[in-house]
Amino acid sequence: MSSKVKIIATVFIIWITLYSFKDIENIIAGMLILTVGLVHGACDITLTLTKLDTSLLKHRLIIILLYVAVAILSFTVIYNLPIIGFIVFLCISSYHFGEQHFHKKIINSNLVFFHFLIYGMVVFLLMIIANKESVNDILLTLIGNEIIKLPIQPILYVISGIMLFLWALDFKNLQFSVFKELFNLLIIYVLFYNTNLIVSFASYFVIWHSIPSIYDQIQYLYNNVTKETILKYLKNSGAYWVISITGLTFMVLKGEIVGENFYRILYSFVVSVTIPHILLMNKILSKSS
Repeated sequence: MSSKVKIIATVFIIWITLYSFKDIENIIAGMLILTVGLVHGACDITLTLTKLDTSLLKHRLIIILLYVAVAILSFTVIYNLPIIGFIVFLCISSYHFGEQHFHKKIINSNLVFFHFLIYGMVVFLLMIIANKESVNDILLTLIGNEIIKLPIQPILYVISGIMLFLWALDFKNLQFSVFKELFNLLIIYVLFYNTNLIVSFASYFVIWHSIPSIYDQIQYLYNNVTKETILKYLKNSGAYWVISITGLTFMVLKGEIVGENFYRILYSFVVSVTIPHILLMNKILSKSS
């Protein structure tokens, strides 16, 4: 998915939000996350088994159990240590977003880890600044702490300065136009500024992350992206996607079972299944690079 297509899709989302009702925007955002967003992580087991190239049932079960174990461990940490868990998740997600965006654009660099991490942090900080009150309310509910008093804007300036410094320091290894990337960030910020937090996250997550990730996964699995391989990918993802939707639906409908900790449990669950996906994609993208 080219930058031009991403920009056009982003501008289209901004246009929709300016001429539609808030409830419709949130419904569309939710549908994007539950379809494309979930699908991009629903093929993890297939990707894992393909990467390790194992056909023995015993080995497959061990891999699946290991994947589940990482998710359970992540859930335990996130739920019981919410502040530490949130910071760790924010850093890992920042790296993951940066890696997906730049893994083909930065070649033979010893600073690639910092490129990925810092870029992802800039995106998250832009989203937080544009939706500070909403983010503050959510974090107060999930981890019992506020960010309203944190100097988010100065932090953004510092992190952005580090990003530009890294680009200048490593310029010979950059396979992209700095001005185009800055323009992309400007478009992303305009998206965040003109939409609520749900639409902001869903739009970035799907347009700038999930769809490119699906493309890379199909390329990895089948060595080519065609209508046939896309359908095959969706077929392989279908069962896991249905299980994910079923689990989330059950948690939402039966929220009263866990009482006042429902949102914290739901948040911990979503994060816990995201972390092994991030670790897996790191292996795949590092190989493709």
